[in-house]
Amino acid sequence: MSESNYDVVVIGGGPAGMAAAWELRDRKMLVLEKTHRLGGRLYSMSRGDYWLNLGGHLFPAAGSHMRNILHSIGLDVIRIPGNKFAICWGGRVFAPKSVSALPLTLPMSIRERISMAAIGLRILKAVRGWQKEMQLVYGENNQTRRARVARYMADISFRDFIGRPPKRVEALFQSAARRAAAEMEDQNAGVGVSLFGAVWSGKGDSMALNLNGGSGRLGEVMMELLGDRVRYNATVRSVERAGDKIAVVYEIDGAEHKVSASQVIVAIPAYQAAEIVRDIPDDVRATLNKVQYGPFPTMGIITDETGPMPYDEIYAITTPDASFDMFFNHANPLRTGPRKPGGSLMVYSGGSPAKEMLKLSDDEIRDRYLTDVLKMFPELKGHIKETVVQRWVPGNTYRPAGFNFDPMLTYCERTDVDIHFAGDYFAEIGNMEIATGSAHEAARRARVRLMNNIRKSPSLQAVVDGENGLPAAKIG
Repeated sequence: MSESNYDVVVIGGGPAGMAAAWELRDRKMLVLEKTHRLGGRLYSMSRGDYWLNLGGHLFPAAGSHMRNILHSIGLDVIRIPGNKFAICWGGRVFAPKSVSALPLTLPMSIRERISMAAIGLRILKAVRGWQKEMQLVYGENNQTRRARVARYMADISFRDFIGRPPKRVEALFQSAARRAAAEMEDQNAGVGVSLFGAVWSGKGDSMALNLNGGSGRLGEVMMELLGDRVRYNATVRSVERAGDKIAVVYEIDGAEHKVSASQVIVAIPAYQAAEIVRDIPDDVRATLNKVQYGPFPTMGIITDETGPMPYDEIYAITTPDASFDMFFNHANPLRTGPRKPGGSLMVYSGGSPAKEMLKLSDDEIRDRYLTDVLKMFPELKGHIKETVVQRWVPGNTYRPAGFNFDPMLTYCERTDVDIHFAGDYFAEIGNMEIATGSAHEAARRARVRLMNNIRKSPSLQAVVDGENGLPAAKIG
């Protein structure tokens, strides 16, 4: 066993882990990542003028933690101009200019039309309430705001909120709700409403942005910047207090290693954190174990068509009749000038169908997905150049009705702990901004603890003063 001592050890290299590491890059810091790369579910592959996006792809507005990180490392976002609420209905794709026009646009029976309009109005009202909750109250920190937002409509399921509409209308809303990687019955109403709120956020610099070059560029650049401060293929086995330090034991290629740190930030899925961290209150461990995750597959598609395609002006299509729930055109943000040949698409499944799909081989998943893609757009026949199936397990996090996250929030408010938590599970539904925001706060708490430790130690203060060019205090 080799042993080293650090100011901070960050466990996990997804958006939360990268954000915490970047925030604390001025300290003696180590990142332990279980896979061969940084980025987590932000994963893409460069393909000439395009890229294959295989995971998260919607980036938040200016002023967010994520955008601040992107700006600091020289990465740019690009606006998505295309329609984001198109629907494949009865074998045809409908892309009205306004979401409110959908009940009038889709070919429906009178009963279906009335039902869809009624549910749409209820969701619209709820979205306005969610947007109001999202506004920061003066004197309130982001953690408190997120906790307040997460309680919005959290006592009932999205199924309870939607009710029992006609079969085709129900399938449409179920497919849309599966963007949370869960069925309507499993997610609380606030989760479902927030999904629609993100899509209906309006025009401008909102959450309708892609990362130029693909979402995986964030992890790729961080790998370059953090260099040998990251250890890859490292499986953490335990995190526990050892005297005045925190001991972290991990394995790489079957060899066991041990490092110690003053502060540890745990930025991995909640149930994994509960398994490896020894020194936390029982109610916090129970809360971590109750966080829900929905596994899901995606498939990226590179095409080689030479001319315009019927989906060029569309970014996202909800597909209730297909083997996937969503169809994304990731070349849409690049269609602002002369159209280059080829393109990049992605399909996604969530909820119960996704769990069944994950039982199949990659080739079987590919064949099922391509069959339905070609039904939607037969113009693609003969133009599928490459496909990549990606399995996300554990996948997206979401909150069921009645879930109580307060024990974790109470733990995070303590000033006497040296093990901190961060991740997308700190809100009603996971996304990269929640992950990076919770990491920013965890890093801030860790920094405060480090500074307090220095103040308590004259010898350490002397070293810090010397490094800062200040006269070193006399010792002894």
